[in-house]
Amino acid sequence: MPEKAWRLILKDGLRFYLLDPSPDVKLLFTTRRSRDNDPDHNLDVRNQLVPFGLDGSLVTMNQTHSNSVVHVDGPGEIKADGCFTTQENLALSVRVADCVPIFVWSEKRSLIGVIHAGRRGTLSKIVLRFVEKIQKEGISSHRLRYSLGPSIGKCCYKVGENVLNEFREAWPEAVGFFSRKKEGVYLDLRAANRFLLRSVGAVEGASLDLCTHCERKRFYSYRRERGAGRNWGIIVRRSS
Repeated sequence: MPEKAWRLILKDGLRFYLLDPSPDVKLLFTTRRSRDNDPDHNLDVRNQLVPFGLDGSLVTMNQTHSNSVVHVDGPGEIKADGCFTTQENLALSVRVADCVPIFVWSEKRSLIGVIHAGRRGTLSKIVLRFVEKIQKEGISSHRLRYSLGPSIGKCCYKVGENVLNEFREAWPEAVGFFSRKKEGVYLDLRAANRFLLRSVGAVEGASLDLCTHCERKRFYSYRRERGAGRNWGIIVRRSS
C-alpha cells in the first residue's frame, strides 16, 4: 500500500506521520520520543493535537487484548480494544508497540474508529466485532474505509507452534497467514486483519506499512525492547 500518502511532520522537535484521507478526517501516528526519558510521552501527544484544536478532546483506551468495542460520545478513558464515534472533533487514540493499529472511517456517515489488533485480538476477530457494533448503529461495512499503521511485520513476528495451532483450531483460513523459515514459524498480523476487513467489504486507504521491530530509530517495539514506550495512533473527524 502506498506509504507516500502519509506525510512525516517535524514540529517543535516532534516527529509524527499525518494522513488526510478525506477533507474532514485526519490520522496521526507518533514516532519515538527524543527529548527526554518519558517513554509514553502523553504530554507531547496532547501537544500534537493543539494545532488541530483537539488537545482537550481525546479518548484513550485501557487496552487488554480483548475483543471489546465501545461506542463513545465524549473524551476520557475507556476499557476496550476498539472504539468508534459519530461525534465531530473527538479524537480517538490507540497505543501500540508491535500490535496492528487500525483506523476506520465512513465517507457516507460521520463514523470514525480505531482498533488495537494484537495476536489475541486478531485470533478473536476483533475487526468483525467492530463491524457488528457499527451495524447496530445502522452503518454498513461496505461504506467503510480503513488504514493500517506501523506494526511488527511478518519478517519479525516469530511465534510458537502453539500459536499456529490456536489459529488453526479457531480460524482454519488463518493458516495462510503463517510462514515457516529456518528460524521457526512467523505470523503476518497485517495480512490477517486485511483479510477480515476485506471480507466485510471495507476498502483500504493508504496504509503505513512499516515494521516497528525493524524500524529501531522510528518506533517503539515491545518485542525488541520489552519495557518500551508506546506509539500513538489518532483519528479525528473535524467539523466543516
